[in-house]
Amino acid sequence: MAIDVPEVVFLDLTKAIKLKRVVFLRENTGHATRHTVEWVTKTLQTVESKHLQSITVSPSNKDLPETIKQEAYQEWQDLDRLLVQFWTSHSIRPRVMYVAGRRGGKDLRADAPKLLPELTRRGLVDLVETRH
Repeated sequence: MAIDVPEVVFLDLTKAIKLKRVVFLRENTGHATRHTVEWVTKTLQTVESKHLQSITVSPSNKDLPETIKQEAYQEWQDLDRLLVQFWTSHSIRPRVMYVAGRRGGKDLRADAPKLLPELTRRGLVDLVETRH
């Protein structure tokens, strides 16, 4: 029996022509939804605003290294490439927020070179620590 799984449904921002800031907040609902790194990437791909000034991403815990599968790293690298394009075309330095002290003190800052290799290599990302 085959189950038809729908594609990721993303937010279409093509008509938001005066969009200045976009913030993707992590979910704390505990529900298994697909508002993941892939969802963020697909949504950002629809941005056409010439006024965009900032992009902030706050991934959910399920999108971080201790819980994701190897194939999910590809989603992070796709996001990495797209955010580099935003830097190149709009001079937007993205912010990635993460919860402080997860995994016994290890946090996204340590994992950023693996998840966002080009952004971190070029020093184009601000990693912002939050408290919860």
